[in-house]
Amino acid sequence: MTFFQYDRDEHGSLAVEIVTTVADLSDRSPDSLESIHTVVDSDSLESIFEPRSPRSRRETNHIWFAYEGFGITVYGNGFVIVRRLE
Repeated sequence: MTFFQYDRDEHGSLAVEIVTTVADLSDRSPDSLESIHTVVDSDSLESIFEPRSPRSRRETNHIWFAYEGFGITVYGNGFVIVRRLE
């Protein structure tokens, strides 16, 4: 299991961050993995971070999906957990 803090203002695409993490954990290249877009809509994934108003974030939202043998949980506060599925 690993986790990281994602900041949409400082990082690139969340989907790319997830693919890179899964590739590292599985000792594979990102190009050898299935396209993440076949398991989750990237617009929906990114929308979890969309503010409700200029001063608020969606702290309590989260999404879970399986990808390449890993369970991915993304929280609205930017916390991402990547856990190998058994």
